[in-house]
This record gives sequence, C-alpha cells and structure tokens, in this order.
Amino acid sequence: MIKKKIIINLTEDWFFVSHFLGRALEAKKAGYDVYISCNEEHSRKYIEENGIKFFSLPLDRRGINPIYEFYLLLKYLYIFNKIKPDIIHNVGPKPIIYGSIIAKLLKIKSVINAPIGMGFVFTSSSLKAKLLKNILLLLFKFTLNKHHGSNQNNRVIFENSDDMNFFINAKIVNINESILIRGAGVEIDEKLIKKKKENKIPTISLVARMLKDKGIYEFVEAAKILHYKKIKARFLLIGDIDKKNPTSLKQSKLEEWNDKKIIEWLGWVNDVNRILLETDILCLPSYREGLPKCLLEGAAIGLPLVTTNTVGCKEVVLEGVNGYLVPIKESKKLSLAIQKLIEDKELRIKMGKESLRIAKSEFSSEIINSQTLSIYDEL
Repeated sequence: MIKKKIIINLTEDWFFVSHFLGRALEAKKAGYDVYISCNEEHSRKYIEENGIKFFSLPLDRRGINPIYEFYLLLKYLYIFNKIKPDIIHNVGPKPIIYGSIIAKLLKIKSVINAPIGMGFVFTSSSLKAKLLKNILLLLFKFTLNKHHGSNQNNRVIFENSDDMNFFINAKIVNINESILIRGAGVEIDEKLIKKKKENKIPTISLVARMLKDKGIYEFVEAAKILHYKKIKARFLLIGDIDKKNPTSLKQSKLEEWNDKKIIEWLGWVNDVNRILLETDILCLPSYREGLPKCLLEGAAIGLPLVTTNTVGCKEVVLEGVNGYLVPIKESKKLSLAIQKLIEDKELRIKMGKESLRIAKSEFSSEIINSQTLSIYDEL
C-alpha cells in the first residue's frame, strides 16, 4: 500500500518540536510519510532523527517585502511539486496564506489550516497592528473559505472556541469545516510528578518567550508589590527573547531586573519539566493566546495556575478550582491571586490536584494526537 504524504508548514522548527512533533510521530506510526517546511534554527537534526523529512524555508514572520514574499511563494511551489503531498497542514498566518494559494494552484484537495500565532496583530492597539489585522482577515477570507473558487476538502482547526466563533461569525470560515482541537496536548508522567520538590520559600514561574504581550511587565510588577509587602517568594522568568517579534523585551531590561533581584531570569531552558518540578505556582498573565502549552505543562505536573481571563488562557483554568483568572494588564489583582496561593499551602496542593485531573481528562497528548489523526484519516 502506498503511504499517504503529509506536509506540515510552519514558521519555526522549535515550535514544531514543542507543539507538533507528537502528532507527526503519531501520523508516522499510522503509516503516513511526514514532511515539514519551516525556518531552520536549532532543531533540524532532532526532527530528522525522528524520521520527519525537513525542508528549510527562510520565512520571515514580519517580512512584507513583495519580492521576497513572492520568492517564498515560489519556494512553496517547489516543495509541494517535489513532494506531491496528499494532505497539506498549514500552521500560522503566512503558511496558511502561501500554502493555500499553492495548494489551489496545484489542485491539492486536502488542506488543513490552523490560524494560530496571531498574538501581536490581535493584542496591539497600534495603527500598524490594526492595519495588519484587517489585511490578514481579508487574506484569510480568501484562503480559508472554500467558496472562493476552490474544490478543496478543507478543514480549519482552532485551539479555542473564542477564535472559532469569531472566524465563523465573520464568515471567514464555514461552520461545517471548523474543528476545535484544544492545544498541542501534554504528556502525563506520574513518575515525574512524584519527583516534585518541597520548597521552604514558594517559587512562582512564568514560562514563555520574553514578549510584552505575555504579561512579563505585569509579572515583574506583581513581584515588586509582594516584595514591598515583605511576602517571601521566588519569581522565575524562563524563556528567551524573540528578536523576530515586535513585542520582544530587550535583553538588557531582563538582565537589569535579574541584577536587582526582583526576578530571576533563567533564559532558554531545554528541560522545562526540571523547572516545573521546582515550582509551586505557574503564572502566565498573557494578553491573548491560542492555547498556551506552558499552562498545560504546569497542569500536567500538578501545579495551581494563575493566568488571565482572556482568549486561550481561560480554556485551561476553572476559576477557584485549579487556579485563578485575573484581568489582563492588572498587576495588583495578579499579585493578590499569587499572594493567596503563597500563603495557603493546602490550597496550592488542592488546586494542583485539580490541574492534573483536568490535564488528564481534557488535554493529554493521547487525546490531541488522536483527534488530529482522525482528521488526517478522513481526508
């Protein structure tokens, strides 16, 4: 039997490893040939060692140079022509737009699109962001809606119900092609959870790229507020800057906070679980998400979660059950929610158990991989 070929088109190789490798391996196990196209940073060797065929695509997330963007279109044309995929799975704005255009040109009928990674465009109030948002939605309307001159067998995967309802109500996608798959999934390892460290001083961690719209400033401000109250706690920032993102913090600012001992900035950490096992409270005061992997990872370790009552984040937290939801950009309310958990160890334990229950029942890799594979199988 000839194996069906799937190509997953993304922007960054590290994102593939963190969010899609499990699904790709599940597809391989089911008999598919799996390819990816994305920027080549540090993960190509690891991806190829897992039997995934890699096409390097120098995709600039922020680029708007028409000549270079046309070159990218030609690159997609070359890759698709070479592979002749049965299924195309586009993830993120540019792969969706360019991948869908070339799929229509080559009459590839089975196309899956996942509109994620639109944080800056949807959270920023700048004129540039508003203009980009309008252009992006117009392009999505052309590429995601099969009534625009296409005979494709489309599926559009959303990570949260807010985004799905927005795209349906704006008539960008058809309701019968829209599917909700909540996030990237997370491995549940009971043996790992037993290695959890007991801290005398509670540790609060934020795991994310160091972007303004991840709520980094609010996290630091909350740390300052609790420090002034003489509440003993350790605040960790785990993640690197992202020079390709317009909301990225400067390294000098993170080093300044670190030197003043307001927070500890650990930078990029390969083994996030090692940090989570030393964490008592996981915090993500983001302005908007698809569905944040770090909250899932925290839940899978059995941590109470403090996050914002916004798109994506609120999918993982039940208010007062496994954590707290606070308004975006509200440092004081964020500090109060963290303070409650710092001062009540029993509450932390109780909420942590609920986080683990929710991770197992709703967000495990088995569930997410199975849901994704079922879409591949029906196309």
